[in-house]
This record gives sequence, C-alpha cells and structure tokens, in this order.
Amino acid sequence: MEEVPLVRSCTQVPLENFWKAVLVYHNRPHVINRKLAAIVPLIFCKITLNCPGVKRLRDVFTWESLIYEVRKLPDLSQITPQFIKNITEIYDKKATVEETALETLDNCYEGTFLSIRQLLSRKNNEKCLEIAIFDKDTQTVTFLAAQEQTSPIIAPRFPYHIHLTKSGHLTIILNEFEIAETASAEWLADKLFPKLMKWSENDISDDSVIKSLSLVAPSDYCTLYSELKVKYGRDLVEKWPQKAKTDPQKYVFEDIAIAAYLISLWRHLKTENINFVDCGCGNGLLVYILNKEGFKGCGFDIRSRQVWEIYGGEADLRTGAVTPESIYPDATWLIGNHSDELTPWIPIIALNSSPKTNFFVLPCCPYDLSGRKYVRINAALSQYGDYLDYVKNISTMCGFTTSVDKLRIPSTKRTCLVGNKNEPELEETRQKMKEFVEKNTRDFVPRAAVEKVRNCTRLDPDLKKKIINLIVDELLQTPCDSEISDWKTGGTMSLEELSQKISSEDRKALKNECGGLQTLIKNHRYIFELRKTWVTLRAPQTLKQTDKYKDKPCWFHENYPYGCLHSAEICCYKHVEKN
Repeated sequence: MEEVPLVRSCTQVPLENFWKAVLVYHNRPHVINRKLAAIVPLIFCKITLNCPGVKRLRDVFTWESLIYEVRKLPDLSQITPQFIKNITEIYDKKATVEETALETLDNCYEGTFLSIRQLLSRKNNEKCLEIAIFDKDTQTVTFLAAQEQTSPIIAPRFPYHIHLTKSGHLTIILNEFEIAETASAEWLADKLFPKLMKWSENDISDDSVIKSLSLVAPSDYCTLYSELKVKYGRDLVEKWPQKAKTDPQKYVFEDIAIAAYLISLWRHLKTENINFVDCGCGNGLLVYILNKEGFKGCGFDIRSRQVWEIYGGEADLRTGAVTPESIYPDATWLIGNHSDELTPWIPIIALNSSPKTNFFVLPCCPYDLSGRKYVRINAALSQYGDYLDYVKNISTMCGFTTSVDKLRIPSTKRTCLVGNKNEPELEETRQKMKEFVEKNTRDFVPRAAVEKVRNCTRLDPDLKKKIINLIVDELLQTPCDSEISDWKTGGTMSLEELSQKISSEDRKALKNECGGLQTLIKNHRYIFELRKTWVTLRAPQTLKQTDKYKDKPCWFHENYPYGCLHSAEICCYKHVEKN
C-alpha cells in the first residue's frame, strides 16, 4: 500500500510536543471538528502482536473489519476486549489485549495502544465509533471512523495518520492518492494540521484545560439536547421576535442547551425531588423549559419581561428582588445563569437557605460581593479566569464541593461552577462566612426595578449640541480628497481621535451611556456616517431616495456652515426658514 503525504511541517517539532498536540486532538476533537458535540471514551488497551507476518496494528483495523463488528453490536457503548479480539484474531491468534488507562501513554516509549470512543454529532442523534491507534515505535497515530457510507459525515471515513518523521517534521499521511481530492482531506490539511502545529509550537498541555461536559454523561446530554431542540426550538424562535428584540437563534438555543445540561446533571447525580430557584431569571426561558420538562421550581427577577407572555402561564416566573439576605429553605438547587451582581452571592445564599440546597452558576460579567466590578488579583490569569477562581473560593469557604465544567453554548462565557453540599457543621460555617462578608463588602444595592435608559437620549441637550458641533468642526478641519460640487464635506476621523478632542468632563458624562460617543453618533445618523470606527459627514438624502423624513427639519439647513446640499424642493427634510 503506497502512502501519500498530504501535508508536512516546514519546522521541526519536539517529540514531547508532538504527543501532547496529538493527545489534545484525541481528547477534544470537537474543538476543531464543528460537526461533533462530544466524545465518549469506551476502552483503551495496549495491544501486542505476536505474529511475524503482521507488522502494524493499523493494517489489521480496516474500515471493513470495523464496520462488520460494529453492525453486530446492539449498542455502540457495549465495547469490550472481545470486540477487539474478534478483529485481531483473524490475523494473529496470539495477539494480547490488555486494558489500561490513557495516562499510561506518558510513561511509555514503545508499544502500540488502541483507543475506541464514540463520536456524538452536534446536529442530531447520529453516533459512530472511532478508533485511534497510538504507535510509539514509529511516532504515528492513526484515526479511523467506522461510519456507514449512507450516514452523514461527521468524521473522515478513511484512515489518516499523524506522523512525526525521524527528522522531526509533523506530517499527515493518507493511504490512497484519490482520497487527497476529497473534502475530508481538505479539512485535514486546512483545519486540523494548522491546529496541531499551533498546539505543538505553544508547548501546551491538555491537563490545564477545562474539559466540556465533564460532570454529565455526554451521550445522554447530546440526546436530550437534540430532543429539546426539536420540542421547543422552532416554536420559540418563531414567537421570540413578537416580544423580544434579542437574537432568538442565540438566546433560545443557548437556554435549551443549559436546560439540557442541568437535567443531565441532576440525572447523573441521581438527584430526586428537584425544587430550583433561578436567581435573576431574565427572559425566563430556562425556567419555562425546566417547568415544561416536569421540574418544580421558579424564577425571580427584579422586573418582568414582555417575553414572559409567550410562555402562556406555563412558567413560574415571579417579580421580586434577590438580595444577599434572601433565603430559599425549600430549594434544592439555586441557579445563577448570567446573574451578574448576584453571582458571588449565590453560594452564600445556598449556604444560608438549607442543608439540602446546592447551586449552579454560569458567570458572565464579573462583580464582587459589594456589587462593584471585580478587579483582577492574579495577573497570570485572564480577568474571567481570575473571577472564576474568586467565586470558586467563596463556594469552597461555604463548605461546598465545587466542580468546574464547560458548557456547549454559543457564548464565550460558558464555564460553570457546580456546588454540592458536603459540610456537616453548617452553623459554624455560616458564622465564618458572616464574618468574611462583613469584612469584604460594603452596601450591596440590587438593580432598580425600572431599568435606566442609557442610550444617549437622556443626555443634557446643551452637552449633546456642544459635542455634535465639535465633531462637525473637527471633520471640516480634516483634509478631504473630494468634495460634492461646492459643498464642503470635510474629512474622516476615527472614534478614538474624536474622543480625544472632547474634554475629560464631557467624556465622563458620555461614558455613563451605553456605547458613549459611538451611540451618540449612531443616534444622529442623519448628520454622521459611521463605518466600523471611522466617522464622516453624511450628505442629506433627496426626496427621490426617501420621503419619510419630510416633516422633520433639516439639520444641515439650520446648523451647517455651508447649508444644505439640496434645495428645499429636493431635500428629503423640511427647510424651515429662519426669521
């Protein structure tokens, strides 16, 4: 069999880094392969071939031999050493199969190992078996998915080999030249190979990475997520825009995924008589799904949302403040889903609620116990990573066994903390936490029931006019490559440049508004045009272009030093003559 090098590195890769990079891919293929939701490890073995005629294990495990044995399985998860022997004994009756742990690879410098795992599709309930053969003697890892030809492709159906040459170059090898023309081969070269090189060059370790879905059974989670998506997804996406302005594709499927995770977690922990409280439930969707799935519980938020109306009274959503003094003695689980200021308080509220109260938090915006923005302590970590440690430390002080996991949701902030009660001396712990809170907090103020408008519409009119005139003057002083006839248009400036022209006092007033200067400019799109971060003056439109502004006065006619570009008959705005 002639092997075909698909792609090869220009630089050398240290042997240790090669194996680390390959193991990261083996353990977390879904990081690169977006068709995968997760993997389920089934068995890991060391295999010794004793027949002189069989040199390589990868020649024994072909797609045909694998698929033949897979078809005989009642369930893909039922993999035993006998499954492996059924394949090896055809070629080598004396081959030995010894179950071991994946970690033994680190201490072995020779030998051949076989990993069998289940690949779970991201889009549906499709599953397939994949093998990975680690050949320490030749520094080669072979991957092969045993997937039916009629099934949707979730991994390459042909074997491919990740190999470190004797000269230290990382290469991906195929068995046949024709395969190199396929889309799967293109993915190996364009997606997998660069990632392997990045991992090998950065000398990374998979040990420090927070693995996803580590607290639940991935297979159960993926199956449940697919079911909930079919059950609720389409209907909610259609109804969402009627009452909410947020993106339904993001918010609906994110909360479906969180609901699937919580249900899978409770099943995995064999938790009975669930009674949850969602602290700061926001749009209430998570509560709705959990209630619909038969779980008792409610959600509290400082104010109701219009989107609550689409649930038709089938979600227990309540208006009320959750404060550090709140307790929920009947709750078995407190939920903090992007709960912002409440996040560090949730372990403390759970501690004070009852001996049976556990918690789940998915931190987003970092706040400390005083309700102020969290200031990073450990400069070696990111702001988010340091904040996770902060909340975890509070949880540990409260006597919880605290686990960290990563969800599969469309968000950059997807690391969660799960706290389970294990502290018998509750009163002693509560007293210690009371002293800790008194020492580390100032007055905590919950959010106002009426959300403050911060879109520059409440700015002082004189300040608004002052800043607009300043921007116009600065743009007019900036050179321009071309003018519209005799009408001076000014040049182009960046938001950063314009911001520096505004006094620090005025900038401070703008900073209190969401988006600040950018929001102010967007609100005056009839004067300015914003392209990414660049600002120019916008020429007024004509009546031929639009007639919906004819009742509104023309800003250029009244305020611009060079007047309006158009006459009163042509301009789409109303020209009001000055007395």
